[in-house]
Amino acid sequence: MIALLGQIAAVTVPLVLLGAAAGRLGRPGALPAALRAHRVLPGRRARPVAAAATAAEALLGVLGAAWADRPGLLRVALAAAAVLLVAYALYGALVLARAGRPAPPCGCGPAGTPLTGWVVGRAGALAALAAVGAARPPGWGPETPVALLAGVSLAVLLWTLPHAMNNSMNDVTSTGRAT
Repeated sequence: MIALLGQIAAVTVPLVLLGAAAGRLGRPGALPAALRAHRVLPGRRARPVAAAATAAEALLGVLGAAWADRPGLLRVALAAAAVLLVAYALYGALVLARAGRPAPPCGCGPAGTPLTGWVVGRAGALAALAAVGAARPPGWGPETPVALLAGVSLAVLLWTLPHAMNNSMNDVTSTGRAT
């Protein structure tokens, strides 16, 4: 079972990182604006930090995908991804602890997604998954098609979760009941 989880991590983590980097490249001003709204960094640091985060996501996503069949190198990419994702979770928790209402933008996912516990939870879940993959890099075998399908599905679910939960909560608060 743990071997299958390692395979799923080797698919999910690079896909999410590549998706995040692509999203940031498509909306280059979103993350710097969000970082300024978080009021943790000096405003002049927002653009370089956003560029570094985007570069790290792209690099680790590409390396994770390119090294999928090289367990030792994949372990390095997934371990580095786990560190990056833990940093995201801790940063998100810090911002949430300091933030008032409404929640500041996360700078991740679709436009308008606020930084909520769902964003922090997603980073933590991805960090844990990356750590499992780093601890147990996959040996690809007969279960590979299942791992590929599960990894892609999990990547899509984790990517859309914060935005979907925000929309769901907005529906409840605007109508007084779940729709």
